[in-house]
Amino acid sequence: METDVRSSRSGRSKVSAQEGDVVTGKVVKLQDFGAFVEIDEQTTGLVHISEVSREFVDNIHAYLTEGQEVEVKVVGIKEDGRIDLSIKRAEPDWTDEARPRPTAKVDKEFNQRLRKFMHQSDMIQGEVRKRKRTF
Repeated sequence: METDVRSSRSGRSKVSAQEGDVVTGKVVKLQDFGAFVEIDEQTTGLVHISEVSREFVDNIHAYLTEGQEVEVKVVGIKEDGRIDLSIKRAEPDWTDEARPRPTAKVDKEFNQRLRKFMHQSDMIQGEVRKRKRTF
């Protein structure tokens, strides 16, 4: 099944790759924020810098060069035709990890300990001030 999306070069084109597919592409342009990868003759997608490697990537030029062939996974095809790609997710051992949403738990014991500490601190500071005034 082909998806109708906007091509980077001409009006509309057919892309044979679907979301979730792993395809070979060619890096055609590097930017500070990522790399544009051509996945077929008329279709170019973006690999965001955060999708290049599992490691933190500060300088994309240290990881990729223009003209380099790379395996990419089609992460998403947006309504406006832009294609999101990922190099790190195309690795065979990649597993999508379900990230649990951080929940804010109220630690009542912590709040009690904090109140007690603050009270004691205020008491100690008060004693120090009294002693300074008496000297």
